Amino acid sequence: MQPLLKISSIPIKIETQTTRAALQQNTQLPAVNVTRNKGAANIQTTPARVNIDTTEARANAGLKSAIRSTGDFAQQGRAGAAEAARTYAENGSAMIDAAGQGEPIIDAAAAKAAPVQVSNPHGPPQAPQINVQPGSISFDFQMDSLTFDWHVNSRPELEYVPASIEYSVQQYPEVVIEYVGSPIYVPRSADPNYVPPPGE
Repeated sequence: MQPLLKISSIPIKIETQTTRAALQQNTQLPAVNVTRNKGAANIQTTPARVNIDTTEARANAGLKSAIRSTGDFAQQGRAGAAEAARTYAENGSAMIDAAGQGEPIIDAAAAKAAPVQVSNPHGPPQAPQINVQPGSISFDFQMDSLTFDWHVNSRPELEYVPASIEYSVQQYPEVVIEYVGSPIYVPRSADPNYVPPPGE
């Protein structure tokens, strides 16, 4: 007689996925910012000056200014008036003393006569006074300059990734019971393949 039941066992099926530990290094490339400062040129100039003073030279040549000429004319007028008064006084005294003696007027004029002297009343010519102030130039030039701002990581950035294990169940354990016999009829005579035993 063959067994009527077939029992099968299906084991569990587990899939394992592992990830190794890793040490990751994040390195950033160096960067630099360049700033340009423009130069400049500063030029300062002082022009030369020439001061020419012709006051004394013009006065020496007889070309005086109006103010100076007026003062000289006033002084000459005072001196001329004093000289005329003195001359009139001397001539009057001479005419009184010479009562009936010669020609007092002619004698006085002859006594006053002096030899003519030709000379320059203003003296030797005088050059104008020239004062020269030299000019100057100041040149200040500043060249362009560059400023470098570096960004460099002194230490690398390290990141540790720990190891990991992942389990996934692909098949759970199972027990399968299968009936492999023929059907059981009650009563047995209901089986179409029933053969009664001998003697019945």
